[in-house]
Amino acid sequence: MKKQQKTTFLLLLIFFVITLTSVYAQDQNQFGFAGDREQTFVAGSPESVAIWKQWCALHEKGDVEGITALASENIRIEAPGGELTIEGKEALTAFLTQWFDDNEQVRVTPEWGVPLKFINQEGNPIDGDWVTSGFSLQINDGTETTVEQNHANVYIENGLVQYFRVLQYNVSILAEVTLSVDLSSYDGSFSTVGVFGSFNDWCGSCNPMTDENGDGVYTTTIQAIPGELQYKFILDEQGVEESFESGDPCTTTVDIYTNRVLQVEGNMTLEPVCFNSCSSCE
Repeated sequence: MKKQQKTTFLLLLIFFVITLTSVYAQDQNQFGFAGDREQTFVAGSPESVAIWKQWCALHEKGDVEGITALASENIRIEAPGGELTIEGKEALTAFLTQWFDDNEQVRVTPEWGVPLKFINQEGNPIDGDWVTSGFSLQINDGTETTVEQNHANVYIENGLVQYFRVLQYNVSILAEVTLSVDLSSYDGSFSTVGVFGSFNDWCGSCNPMTDENGDGVYTTTIQAIPGELQYKFILDEQGVEESFESGDPCTTTVDIYTNRVLQVEGNMTLEPVCFNSCSSCE
């Protein structure tokens, strides 16, 4: 599996957060810059990150009341490219109500976040925290699913979101990819069949496969961002996963991980392949 990149990123992020916490503990050791001042930030509160994560989670439920309960009366939200500005809780309520009505699903997934506290000209920390965060926004409008990769600058004070600016750096339309694995000649025993990979964060239980006609061929349709897709078929929720040699024609190898690889260019249906093989069982 291609886990090493995520592991490296998480280690760096943990190191960064630990470093920030250490700086905060030292009280006057500051970092960063604003304008002509070089030392203008200390670590903020983890509670601000928790509020931001809660704000994101409530979108999947379409919980307008819950989201606006975390917003200040004078909240200001700026969308990418200056296309939309929302000012005030009343305007936010109207926007969210219409947005959730227009779309079958809205999902906001925070991927990382760091709280920072700004130091003013007098050398005193302001009351609130800035949370700088990366997140993905997934929207299904009933016909297609769009995924945005975004960055957010969120200002939180007194437990409420005061300001929220979104910067967008990638937009993709998810493709539907139908995958099939042939287990008719598999010697071992198993209870469930599934697939995991870069499309589902290598989740062993998220994408089960079914054999509707009992011929030993298991199928499922996944949604994937166009580009490189790495994956493997698994049994019993990763109790057994496929094993390949580096250089096998349907695979790619990164460090010690060799996975199936596919270039997704749009909706695709792949022919069944044998478990642990790049070819069919016939």
